[in-house]
Amino acid sequence: MARYATARYSVKEAREATWAKRMALFFVQLLILTVLLHRFASLATPVAINLIGVSVAGLLLAILIAIASLVRIWIGGQTGAGQAFAAIFIACLGLAAPAYFAAHAITRPQLTDVQTSPDQPLAFNVLPAMRPADANPIRNPDAAAIAIQEEGYPDIAPMALERSATEVFSLVHEAVERLGWNIASSEAPGETEPGRIEATDRTLIMGFTDDVVVQVKGDDSYAVIDARSVSRYGWHDLGTNAKRIETLFEEIATALEKGEKTALEQAAPKDESSEKKDAAKKPVKKSAGKKRRATR
Repeated sequence: MARYATARYSVKEAREATWAKRMALFFVQLLILTVLLHRFASLATPVAINLIGVSVAGLLLAILIAIASLVRIWIGGQTGAGQAFAAIFIACLGLAAPAYFAAHAITRPQLTDVQTSPDQPLAFNVLPAMRPADANPIRNPDAAAIAIQEEGYPDIAPMALERSATEVFSLVHEAVERLGWNIASSEAPGETEPGRIEATDRTLIMGFTDDVVVQVKGDDSYAVIDARSVSRYGWHDLGTNAKRIETLFEEIATALEKGEKTALEQAAPKDESSEKKDAAKKPVKKSAGKKRRATR
């Protein structure tokens, strides 16, 4: 029998693909860990922002290396295409959330301070002392910032209600509590001074802390609600501050539509005359015996 010799060819593996997958896994884990440590632990916001930037850059680099390895595999016939495609898939998963927020940065106005009356900005009295030293300074908006807000958020305006300032302040206070904001200062409206609430709120995913001040001014029959929301860090709020003010006003409007009574109204004593009127309106039931005598 003839003997046949089989030749074996050594096929090299593209190591770049393996390293691209390892990089993608590492930076995805770093991104997730950064979010968790900032949201639930004490990781400083500037450090978290820097780590997010490093993670995004690392994931993009992993994609570039994976694409380069695919080109080498196509030309040279090496193995490792599966590792390269896995690296691209993992990196794209990690970049999904940053890409979503990047889209908001492009489509939303570049602001970190949004308020209902930018030409008459509300002042913070308590929260400036609670802000970190490296936070963005709170400044009154200039003409350019006012123009950007008016163009980007034309619906952000004061909310007027045909109720007394005291009742409206109670509505606002209850809405703030339902939204889960941390109230730092609360002053009910007086005879000459408006009511004020200063509070902090955290974003859902990253847990960035923003400062909010709400003012209620008016009289016994009419009140106006003004609000201001300011980010502590970053050069762009991604639309968070405007959304926060809209959510507050929607919460107040929903409470009014449901006819919910404020704490002030619940504590008010009932009018005895109205109770007597209600009792007089109730029909009096006749006894069964009288009904039978009448029908006989």
